[in-house]
This record gives sequence, C-alpha cells and structure tokens, in this order.
Amino acid sequence: KPKKLFKKLSQFSPDEKTYKQVKERLKAHWKNQKKLPSLDLAAHYYFNHNLSYGPGFLGWPSKVYLNEKRYKTMIERVKNFKAPGVEVRCGSFEEVFKRYPNDFFYCDPPYLLGRDTKMFRGIYPMRNIPIHHNGFDHERLRCLLKKHKGGFVLSYNNCGTIRGWYKEFEQYFPEWQYTMGQGETRIGKNRIENGDNHIKHSHEIIIYSPPQQ
Repeated sequence: KPKKLFKKLSQFSPDEKTYKQVKERLKAHWKNQKKLPSLDLAAHYYFNHNLSYGPGFLGWPSKVYLNEKRYKTMIERVKNFKAPGVEVRCGSFEEVFKRYPNDFFYCDPPYLLGRDTKMFRGIYPMRNIPIHHNGFDHERLRCLLKKHKGGFVLSYNNCGTIRGWYKEFEQYFPEWQYTMGQGETRIGKNRIENGDNHIKHSHEIIIYSPPQQ
C-alpha cells in the first residue's frame, strides 16, 4: 500500500514538534495505552525511524532530516515504490520452517541475552521497549536449524554459548567498530570492570551451513 502510506506521511511535517508528537504516540502504542491502527502505526514508525539520529528508535531527531525538501524526496520514494517480484509476510520462524523445508535461509535473530554474552538487556527496537528480544526462543531456533536441509546463514552475537550450540557448522568472525557515540568518553561499571574503553567494537559471529544433498 505505498500510496496509502505516502498519504499518511504527507500529513506529517518534518520538524521537532511533529517528531515529538509522533514519538509520544508510538510510546503510548507500545505501552498499550493507546493503540494505533496498522496503517497509522506504519506511518509513525517510518517517520520516526527515518528522521532519527542513527538507527535509534524513539531516540532524538536528526537535523539533517528535519528538512522539507529531503522529507518530500523521501516520501516520494514511498509513493513510487514497486517490487513486483517480492512478497513480504509476517509469521513465526516455526511457521517458516514448516512452509519452506528445503529453502536456503538467512536468519538474524535477536541477540542472546545474559549467560556468557556481553548483552545484559534487549536493545531492539530500543532498550526500554525490547519487544524483539523478550520471549524469543533461541533454543527452539537452534533445534530447527540443525534439522533444516535447505542450508542457512545465521548472524548472532559472538559468545561461548552460541559457538558451542553451532560448533558443527562453519563460523566466521567479522570485526568493525561503532563510531556513533564515540565522542562520549564516559564509561559504565561493566566496561570498567572488564577493562574496556569508550570505543565499542563488534562482537558478531556468522554461522554457515550449506544445503544438504
């Protein structure tokens, strides 16, 4: 429904006042205080995500994108969007395994929390509303992937638990550092105790299983 989404987005102004209003309505929705209809929710999410600084959800506005000309160009792309060869569906990963037993999968689950990981709380879409982390069954995903014949690429946070769970598969460890927030030199208790500094490095693992013959 690109044109319907465009029409909703056209009702927003790319300014700080509107950004704040959209942010508050999204917070009320996620906290079950006042639910938004699906199309309105999509428009609010798109506006907030694309006008925010960095990848943060419900964060703060980027002055680069609080610009009428940029915003108009952005939503024109929405109106003109066409992808006739692409079909997007929403469902549980269990349903996908049942429906496509021989297809090659790319899986990007939420980070595993606690145990021996660096992650002690969910962060997506934001720390205070970790809806993509809460209740995710990592062990169920592991069991289904080990039985899957179509092959897969799996991206996760690099920790002993994940390495052990998938030890029979190929494992790769890409490295990079995050530059967002690097100017903030203050660090918390966890980083001090671990001997880390203010520069945040990646801790990712890529796991590969080729299709089975």
